[in-house]
Amino acid sequence: MGQTGGILPAQQHAQQPGTMPEASASTIRPVPRCTGYQERKMKAVSSISSRAVLAGALMLAGLSAPTAAFAEDEAKPLSVSGNVAFVTDYRFRGISYSDLDPAVQGGINLNSSTGLFASIWGSSIADFNGSTVEMDFTGGWSGDIAGTTTTAGVIYYTYPGGSNTNIVELFGSVAIPLGPVTATFGLNWAPDQKNLSTSSRYAFGQISGAIPGTPITLKGVLGNERGGLVVDDSGTKTHKWDWLIGADVTWEALTFGVAYVGNNLTNNKVDGFRFNRPAQETVVFSVTAAF
Repeated sequence: MGQTGGILPAQQHAQQPGTMPEASASTIRPVPRCTGYQERKMKAVSSISSRAVLAGALMLAGLSAPTAAFAEDEAKPLSVSGNVAFVTDYRFRGISYSDLDPAVQGGINLNSSTGLFASIWGSSIADFNGSTVEMDFTGGWSGDIAGTTTTAGVIYYTYPGGSNTNIVELFGSVAIPLGPVTATFGLNWAPDQKNLSTSSRYAFGQISGAIPGTPITLKGVLGNERGGLVVDDSGTKTHKWDWLIGADVTWEALTFGVAYVGNNLTNNKVDGFRFNRPAQETVVFSVTAAF
């Protein structure tokens, strides 16, 4: 998620069926993020090294994709997909996890014909309690109920090498088709746990729709977060609003995104993220390759 922890996070960092990752001009991570958003400035050498490791892992995953796709043709109960992305800023629920610097991201998704799914998603981040990489593990179910797409599951946000950063979050969402657009309403909840002394919840609404006859999709997100994952500089728990307005353009396997991302925090420095400017509003550009 980013903070310690939303995504997300926009919601969530990890991409879930029926949701749009905020990182896509995001991300949405939840994500989810972890216990009380914490500190440290990104060190160039450490960050570059972590990004190289992450990028290498994602490339290896991409090389294995053709084999997975061939297996899918023979046995359709399971399907595998993935993506690799470059974003000018990694945003999760309106907060920058890369301290306004670029990030490399990517993930692998496994989907079953029963509706069960699992995914691994990763991103380079600014130094967060000793970690410069976020890895999210997601599992859940998604299916059609009364004409809507209902999704529920759990996300485990991890920050390899970090101290007191990992957190577990439950999520659920309902996507409702409304003519040419789709409206999605979701709720993420992180209960009291080792790295989170006070439970936290993130509620969001999202709307998206394609412009007929074009490869353009418009989207908007409004979210509200309360509880242990929202802490101001004085250490007082409060609540936060965040928003995203953007557009994606798809060309073959590539998606180009642009989005304006902001929040209602008045102080650019947020407790738990001792980065320089995690709450500053910005425009995010992204390029995502799907495989």
